[in-house]
Amino acid sequence: MLSPEEVSDRLARSGSLWSVAPGITGLRGPVVSLVREIEGALLDIARLETTDEWIAPAGVAFATLETARYFASFPQWLSAASHLSGDDEALRRIAASTSPADAARDSLARAEVALPPAVCYNTYAAHAGSVIDSPLVMTAAGTCWRHEGDRHAALERGWAFTMREIVCLGAESDVKQFLDRCTERVGELERELELDCEIVQASDPFFAPTARGQAALQRIKGLKHELEFRFPDMRPLAIASFNDHEVFFGEAFGISLADGTPAWSGCVAFGIERWLLAILCTHGVDPKDWPMPGVSGSSLKSARSL
Repeated sequence: MLSPEEVSDRLARSGSLWSVAPGITGLRGPVVSLVREIEGALLDIARLETTDEWIAPAGVAFATLETARYFASFPQWLSAASHLSGDDEALRRIAASTSPADAARDSLARAEVALPPAVCYNTYAAHAGSVIDSPLVMTAAGTCWRHEGDRHAALERGWAFTMREIVCLGAESDVKQFLDRCTERVGELERELELDCEIVQASDPFFAPTARGQAALQRIKGLKHELEFRFPDMRPLAIASFNDHEVFFGEAFGISLADGTPAWSGCVAFGIERWLLAILCTHGVDPKDWPMPGVSGSSLKSARSL
């Protein structure tokens, strides 16, 4: 079994992994095929729950995050999208500068949209003000952004990373049954891939003192669980999370059931790069040892038939 540092080093030396900034990496070569197999296996799990597949927007409105009370919960992660203004004088100054990159950074406009810290916020905003007659389940994948300062590490903790989510809106029983089914199916997948994982209770890293009580409630009420992979040194890495939001987002976005009560919501989230890292730590970086179709041992192809 390899450490995450060994995996990153070997991929980098082979040219399969490179960074353009801390927490922002690219992949190429055979490892991309493994990523596609992981994405396919997780999408197969999602398709057992829903045929409603979304293409996640590349940005999320600040108003949506405000409605979700994001700024009282996780403001430490937020990144935003900006652009150069249409001011001709500023553009000429940048073009003529001896350090145009610095000049461009100094001329960026006020951010108009946030970069998504999670896929699910846009799904709740899309259903704002709606009435749900029967359970709604949707799935989407997209690039998410969480700036974690000096904690970034390739594949393990990215500033930008890929997330697949499955989101359920409905009654309390609908959400709890959805989470139970997904937990079982994801457990089957990790066992098929021979990963050293366990399901554990967890809580989110709420920032504001007024929101930190939510972390205690999450643990007391068992609202959040994570699938934790163990590195060789036994350090944990959450590769999936199972989240019961109760009526939090239903109340925030005005999503109600037919009887007028707020809808419950729950989501299952997968970090694609973290699944990749877990497989590479377990099986190594040589493609012949990967759990891929046509390779001896466990395979993602057989896992996808579960």
